[in-house]
Amino acid sequence: MSIRLLLILLTAITILPFTFSPAEAALINQINQAYRAAYGQNPTPSQWSYWAKRVQRGDKTTYKALVGAMSFQKSNGRKAPASAPATTVAAGSFKASTSLYPSPYSPNLLPDGTLIKSSANPQVYYVLGGKRSYVLSSVINRWLKEAHFFNQGVVITLSPQDFARYKPTHTRNPLYIGKVLVHPSGRQFYIDDKLRKRPLSASVRSALKFPGGNKYSTTAAHLKEFPAGPALKANKQPGGMIVYDGPYHGGRIWRIAEAAGGQLQKRLYLGDYFYEAEYYPDEGQRVGVSAGELAKYPRGPNISKYPDGWLVKLGGKVYVLQKGRLRHVTSPKVLAAMGYGKQNIISAFSNFTGKLPHSQPISAFKSINASSTAAKATPTKTAPSTTSNLTRVKPSVRALIGQVNDIYRYVFDKEVTSSENKFWTDYIHSGEVSTKAELVDKMRQTKNSGRKPGKTSRNANISLDELRGKWFPYLFYYLHRKEPSGNDTNYWNSRITEGDRDTIQKLDGNLQWLWQNERKTSK
Repeated sequence: MSIRLLLILLTAITILPFTFSPAEAALINQINQAYRAAYGQNPTPSQWSYWAKRVQRGDKTTYKALVGAMSFQKSNGRKAPASAPATTVAAGSFKASTSLYPSPYSPNLLPDGTLIKSSANPQVYYVLGGKRSYVLSSVINRWLKEAHFFNQGVVITLSPQDFARYKPTHTRNPLYIGKVLVHPSGRQFYIDDKLRKRPLSASVRSALKFPGGNKYSTTAAHLKEFPAGPALKANKQPGGMIVYDGPYHGGRIWRIAEAAGGQLQKRLYLGDYFYEAEYYPDEGQRVGVSAGELAKYPRGPNISKYPDGWLVKLGGKVYVLQKGRLRHVTSPKVLAAMGYGKQNIISAFSNFTGKLPHSQPISAFKSINASSTAAKATPTKTAPSTTSNLTRVKPSVRALIGQVNDIYRYVFDKEVTSSENKFWTDYIHSGEVSTKAELVDKMRQTKNSGRKPGKTSRNANISLDELRGKWFPYLFYYLHRKEPSGNDTNYWNSRITEGDRDTIQKLDGNLQWLWQNERKTSK
């Protein structure tokens, strides 16, 4: 690859805030080749970005289609636009910054995660990537029939003209997770939390105790859209399944999740609204498990937020959840224009929702523009954090401190107490561990022995290798709030010797003495 081509690709990638599927990524890797085939030259970064975004939106899904579209533009005397168009539909341009609208794809579209239907047709769709994804009527109807907190009003009814703005896309959407789809031949397939179809035999279904209502007949064409996954086995519940322990009403509800490396974890719902908002029917989905079976799954993070696309109310204000963040709808006119009513707005469990971070408010929709807030973006707010005052340690260590509770649940399979959180937070902050693997190892040792680890003595002689490799970088960052340079490392490594700066206290004292004297002489 030429240097110029590499720079084009790297520059374009840095301006694309998208995550691509493997198929999209493969096609995007062929953009330069396709552009050369059509135009006889390499694309500029902005032209590469334009075509990459079209692939990401699903406009072009094959190399042949990509070259064809490029050749069509060339034959009409057009070059690729300098940047991607603001909308994916013929909806007119954005009247303000795209970030002020509920959807990045068009000023006329609702946010991803919304359920919509046309006033001319009862069929429900899930908004996905600014397009509409088909939902089986049997799936949506059973969910709504068994829901305690939601009703038909959560589906937004659009005029046929507005509905037509949402172009159809594939049917792989979150409503199918945990459901069993039945092929016309009678074969059953479980849809896991990776949206894979996994063969389900009658014997395995019986062993896993799937509810009888968890069956939804569909077409062969529909099932073909889901990638194939391994057949289900009878020893464990698959990712995406809902289980409960304790009494049917009053017990705890868990979601089995497939984590990195294929490991199955159990994640506790901290509120029943969160469970229902993920489109799980109540009676037709849950499986009762014993304490022994539940213990097979290590503990994962708790679930304490609503999915994207849902509306919540906090302090009298309405917010839309997008990418796990809260976006304030700044105007009642904008909210009304989007078609939402009281039935769409959730106020339950605001104690959890209030901890979520905020992002750009929504102040425009269609032709409505709340000019008082559209003129400039509101600074991003961040939820209160226990790590906000830990600026003396590395960002990676601060991030690790933020994961203490989830890691503790994973290792000990129980909720963390405030005293346990304090101990492990302090243990990390004091430099004893700096990676997740090290923390997991120390917690496992504590679980097995029943004794918490002690801290390294600041006065005892420890190995020079440990001082140089572990404690010098920690102490240097704690003092200077930056990583040591190569010269810094070489200088201090040479000063860490037997009998001189061979304890944490001595090394720290020398670092501070030199730093303070450098500050004095620089004034």
